[in-house]
Amino acid sequence: MELWKWELRKIWRPGILAAILLLGAVYYWMFPQFYIEYFCNGPYAEAQFTLASDWVARYGPTLEQAERAELDGQLAEELDVFAQQIAAIPEAVTAGLTDYEAVLSFRENYLDGTQEHGGEADMDVEALLYRVYSGTSWYRIEVLTDVMEAYDTQAERRTQAVSNRREAGQPEAMVRREAELASSEMAHSLLPSSVKHSTQEYSKDLAVWCVLSIVLLLSPTLVRDRLRGTRPMQWASRRGRAILSTQMGTALLSALMLTIVNLTIYAVPFLAQGPLRFAACGLDGIWEWGIPWFDWSYGTYLLVLVGLLLALSLGAAGLTVFLSQYSGSYIAMLLKAVPLFVAVGAVLGTWLLDMPFTFRNLGSGAVWLPRGIEAVTAGVLLALGLSLCILSCRQQKRRELL
Repeated sequence: MELWKWELRKIWRPGILAAILLLGAVYYWMFPQFYIEYFCNGPYAEAQFTLASDWVARYGPTLEQAERAELDGQLAEELDVFAQQIAAIPEAVTAGLTDYEAVLSFRENYLDGTQEHGGEADMDVEALLYRVYSGTSWYRIEVLTDVMEAYDTQAERRTQAVSNRREAGQPEAMVRREAELASSEMAHSLLPSSVKHSTQEYSKDLAVWCVLSIVLLLSPTLVRDRLRGTRPMQWASRRGRAILSTQMGTALLSALMLTIVNLTIYAVPFLAQGPLRFAACGLDGIWEWGIPWFDWSYGTYLLVLVGLLLALSLGAAGLTVFLSQYSGSYIAMLLKAVPLFVAVGAVLGTWLLDMPFTFRNLGSGAVWLPRGIEAVTAGVLLALGLSLCILSCRQQKRRELL
């Protein structure tokens, strides 16, 4: 146990931790912070999130047919509110804009006229429309009308999608899954598309950072031992000759600890945006976002993403510590660490968390990936990293016997 503690202290050095903390702060500010600050990106997404939150609290995770009928009354109320709000805008009253239909007609005529004049915008009209959008319940009405139309045409669109996939010669498993979702209980899930998109992008950035932080933490350890001539002293004793197993074990444990810390730090601002109010909602639903292979709720999906991140991180840790033992200098290790980060973090990590467990293809769509390919990929990476570490330890023991 004392040996484990000593090796952990060698890994968790203050200088390395300070560098990771500083780089992590810069990375967060440059990339994932955007998806927290703009969790609902734009007024339409904000209105969608607000309305969906109200509906989930009132109706539950799905919108049933009887509940859909109530949206007609809600739309009528919003139109009345819109008329009252626009009456308080002098510029709109002057332009004869008294209700929602008048604004729609006015905007359509303006856009048609703009196209006829080569796309040149009238900035006064643009300012008026912006004043109407921002000073009324315009976006709530837009969301309501879009939801009602999507709900009413969803069965027809699903049936057409099944036919299109079959005619395009796509895998039969995808055709069957599309047909299943047409009658699924989660077909009318209320999970907003803005929440799905922010989850996707935020988790992709988190995957890249998990790999980068682990590579930074673990790369110097074994290289430092070689540079300081520690290995000959370790081989002077029976216990010291088995040090590689302990070093790799502490490296994997450190990677697990760092990943948990990363997940916790990233989870705090993410959960503060309120996505868990949709935890019981299915991934498929009124607002489409890929075609999910599994009937998971959004809450379950978040746990699955955590599992993928853990597998990715531990696999990267195994590869990092395996490569570091063959580096005689920091430059040599850097030449291995950079390609490792690019391959496992920037490329594989980004791909792995890009709408995982939905219908996905390679290239232009000619090759469709099988169901659960993300779990298989993460499992292979984890097995590869652990296997290389175990192989290195066994080779070390065989060298002892020669």
